[in-house]
This record gives sequence, C-alpha cells and structure tokens, in this order.
Amino acid sequence: MFGIELKSGLSDEEAMRKFQKGDEGSFDTLLSRHGAGVLRFIIKMTGVQKTQAEDLLQEIFLKVIERRKRYDPEQKFSTWLYSIARNHCIDYLRTESYRRHSSLDAPLAGDEEGGAVVLEIVRSEERDQEEKAFDLEVKALIDIGVRGLKEEFREVFLLREVEGLSLEEIAKVTESPLGTVKSRLRYAYKGLRRVFTESGYFEDRQKARGV
Repeated sequence: MFGIELKSGLSDEEAMRKFQKGDEGSFDTLLSRHGAGVLRFIIKMTGVQKTQAEDLLQEIFLKVIERRKRYDPEQKFSTWLYSIARNHCIDYLRTESYRRHSSLDAPLAGDEEGGAVVLEIVRSEERDQEEKAFDLEVKALIDIGVRGLKEEFREVFLLREVEGLSLEEIAKVTESPLGTVKSRLRYAYKGLRRVFTESGYFEDRQKARGV
C-alpha cells in the first residue's frame, strides 16, 4: 500500500524515468492515470466500439513499452503519449480505409469567431433547470458533429476540448505549426456550430428561455 501511494505522488515524467530503469510498477501508474483518457480519445477519433478501442489501447501502450528508451524525460509525458496514440489511430483509419481525403488549403470563409459558443453552453455552470434539460441533446449533437469532422479537425478538437491539451502541446502532437492548429480548431468549432444550427437547437433554447 505504501509503495502504491508513493508511486502515485510521482509526476508522469518521474514515473516514466523510473520505468526506463526497469520499475514496472511505474508503468502501471502511467497506465492507470492515462488509460481512460487515451481510450476516450481512441473511440472519438476512430468511431470504433469499446472492445476494438481497448485493443487499440493495448497496442498503443505496447508501443510505449517498446519505445521507452526513446523517451526524453525533459519532454512532457502526455504530449509524447498522445503523439503515439494519434499516429496509431491514423494508421488504423488508413488500414481500415476510413481516412478522409480532403484539402486543408481552402481559405476560411465567413465569420471565424463564435464557434466556441457551443462549448460555452456545455461548460456553463449557470444554466437554469430548463436549460439543463438540453444536456443530453447537447452531448448527442456534439457526438454527431465530431463524427462528421474531417480527421484533421476532429483530432485537434478532441485533444483540446476533451483531453485538455494546450494549443502548443497539440502542435507538437500533430507535428503542425501553431497557426495550423488554430485554423483547424476554428474549422472544428464551425462544423459543430453548423450541426447545432441545422438541428434547431438554438431556436429551441431561446424558446426554453422565453425569448
């Protein structure tokens, strides 16, 4: 028990450093901390069922084991981990012929702002009871919207809004310029907002407020 508590107090980077030196318990600590988040990312990124996602999760953490000597303890572990997870998901999508082919060179059109209003609805702690009744609909619409996003937009949205990585970390994970990450995130917000608009969600929300 004492050993487990001691390991739980280690930072990810310290745990990975100990694992590099042969401490298998430190790997268990990292798996316990990040397994659920990576599994969630896999499901959202690939659209597979949980059983298949769990298989992919095992493959990803097997790569962590195989590549442990390559890890630089000066690098943030979560960034390194999600780089592996992201690339593995892309390889899976390519293998399964699910990869979407679309140019990222088209210019942004229309208003680039305002996409985050959808997320503000979800995050807000000040919603009244009537508005909270829309929560299940919000989650369903977000799931639909995320599935409909191009792969490049979906991954930055999931890394940012679901896994909580910073824009700089996402740039490292996706090996993309920071400006490209911001642009893709705007595309993702606009895509989600379009789903909410077409569903009539905003109109229903206004009616619920008595507007």
